[in-house]
Amino acid sequence: MESPKIDYIQSKDNKTIKHIISLQQRKYRQKFGEYTVEGIRAVTDIGKKDCLRSILIRESKRSELEPLVQKGFTVSSVYVVQDPIFDKIEHSVNGQGILGIAKKCVNDLHSLIVEDGLYVALDGVQDPGNLGTIIRTAVAAGAKGIFLLKGTVDPYNEKCVRSTMSALCNIPIFEDVTLSEFYDFIKDNTIQTYVTSLENAKPYHTISYPKRTMIILGNEGNGVSREIIEMCDQAITIPMYGDIESLNVSIAAALCMYKVREQI
Repeated sequence: MESPKIDYIQSKDNKTIKHIISLQQRKYRQKFGEYTVEGIRAVTDIGKKDCLRSILIRESKRSELEPLVQKGFTVSSVYVVQDPIFDKIEHSVNGQGILGIAKKCVNDLHSLIVEDGLYVALDGVQDPGNLGTIIRTAVAAGAKGIFLLKGTVDPYNEKCVRSTMSALCNIPIFEDVTLSEFYDFIKDNTIQTYVTSLENAKPYHTISYPKRTMIILGNEGNGVSREIIEMCDQAITIPMYGDIESLNVSIAAALCMYKVREQI
């Protein structure tokens, strides 16, 4: 495969730099269907999935990083960027001097082929680090899909992308799912739903989970909405054996997901 031509960027007003800066906002990520990834591992992993559109390299790291783009990635362009300009687009504190523009993985809820297994839904999770960790854990647990109800943080937020450790393209993720879409999906596909809530709840480790199970977790402060709770088959809770009110939502998600996986 022929290596892409390498261009040089030496102006902060360059259209590619302006485009990357615009992708810091959700509305532009949605408009262009793109997001950014940083670091050697993330760029390499996303590149292997043919999801990269462009690669940018810090000028002072060119000799170290340029061989990376010779690995046969299908990208339309590669840029070497002057260090002061690269500083404006790199967010990692100890960045590795490489950034990729990647295309979003767009999934259609109605085209998902539903099979037995674990599914995860999130209702209003706000911290991008929490969401990224949950996505990464869901991939590790072999979940079949993640459903982000309206009001949940954008999975392509820069902090979320970093927390996923390149897992975004490894699982179907459905964004901005409405209550009606969610209700129709779980009923039409006979998925048993288990929501983390204290109300009429059973300890999560005492449940016999069926072959087609969905775990639902909510906002860090307010939990799952009343509308979602009323749709679900059973509330579950994680016992607190010490003097603490609750667990971080990403930890709770991991415990629940792996308990389900033990059984199905």
